[in-house]
Amino acid sequence: MKKILAILAVATLFISTAQAQSTTPTDTAQARVQMLQQRAAESKAALNAQKQQSDASASAVKDSKAQLKEQQQQLKEQKRQLKEQQAQAKEAKRKEKEAQKLAREEKRRAKEAKKAAKAS
Repeated sequence: MKKILAILAVATLFISTAQAQSTTPTDTAQARVQMLQQRAAESKAALNAQKQQSDASASAVKDSKAQLKEQQQQLKEQKRQLKEQQAQAKEAKRKEKEAQKLAREEKRRAKEAKKAAKAS
C-alpha cells in the first residue's frame, strides 16, 4: 500500500512538473509556490491514506484480540464442563461398584442362610 502511494505521488509529481514546464509561467515564484502547494497536498493525501491503513490495522488487531479472548473463554468453559462430566462419571462408577459389592454381599448372605436352613 505504501509503495503504491509512493508511486502515485511520484507519478503525480512528474505529471505536474511536465505541465509546469510545458506552460512556462511568467512568474517563477508563483510556479514554485504552486509546486510546493501541490507537494504539500500530495504529502497530506499520502499521510491520510497511511493513517487510514494504520487505523484499519489497529481495528483488525483489536477484533482479533477480542475473538481470541472469546475463544479462550469458550475453551475454559468446555474444560470446566469436561471436568464436571468426568467427576460425575467417576461418582457413577463408584456407586455402581458399591452396588455390585452390596449385591455380592447379599447373595453371600442368602447362600449362608440357605445352608443354615438345610443344616437345621
